Amino acid sequence: MRKLKIMIIWLAISAYLVFALGFVSDKYDQMVYMDIRVNIIDSLTNRFVTAGDVTDMLLEDSDRLLGYPQQTINTRRLEERLARESFIGNARVYRTANGMLHADILQRKPVLRVINRTGKSYYIDSEGIILPVSEKFTSRVPVANGYISEPFIVEGNISLSEEDVPESRRDRVIFDLFGLASFIESSDLWSAQITQIYVNSKYEFELIPRVGAHVIYFGDAGNAGTKFSKLEALYRYGLNDSGWNKYEAINLKFENQVVCTKR
Repeated sequence: MRKLKIMIIWLAISAYLVFALGFVSDKYDQMVYMDIRVNIIDSLTNRFVTAGDVTDMLLEDSDRLLGYPQQTINTRRLEERLARESFIGNARVYRTANGMLHADILQRKPVLRVINRTGKSYYIDSEGIILPVSEKFTSRVPVANGYISEPFIVEGNISLSEEDVPESRRDRVIFDLFGLASFIESSDLWSAQITQIYVNSKYEFELIPRVGAHVIYFGDAGNAGTKFSKLEALYRYGLNDSGWNKYEAINLKFENQVVCTKR
């Protein structure tokens, strides 16, 4: 008999909890959105989109948002809408019990700005996605120019990482630029020092540094790590003693040596 009473008590408690949770859940779903709170996670480094931009995107996409019950809003669809924006890399949309709709935004991170042979300009981000130039914000990344032609039409959401790399040096140059820019971006030293990459008529790279009045003849994109290691050794043990303006050219194209041309 005692065991039966205990079982009845627990069943009653369980039934109450199910009812209470269902009531709270239903009440929660019936709450209306009162405001939108947007958090641009990387706003200190990039400002391609603002909180106001994101709010406008959400309101333009759905005319049934503020003032409507939370259960009528599909947050997944809102995330997909934001993800279609060129400069948004990741978007998380969620609701809270106080009637707020939250959007956490992570922007795409450019590693290179390209100005091709026809004068068209665009960014390449850290994932190899081609992005348009923004009228609101200019990212402080190296600029590549010169003999740059793409084996595709520069429009839409093109990913260099997903393309088959062409065999010809002319068509491959944009892929090599992405690899070289990614290497530069990964280093505190080189991301601060290299400001420009010029592609010459042989489709080889010439680097323009921020400090020092010299051109760095880099050659092709092969063995980038070895070439930059040689350049770093020269900077640390050569130019620091002889002066940063002593040479007009530093050539890294030769194996196991660095050739410097004096002024």
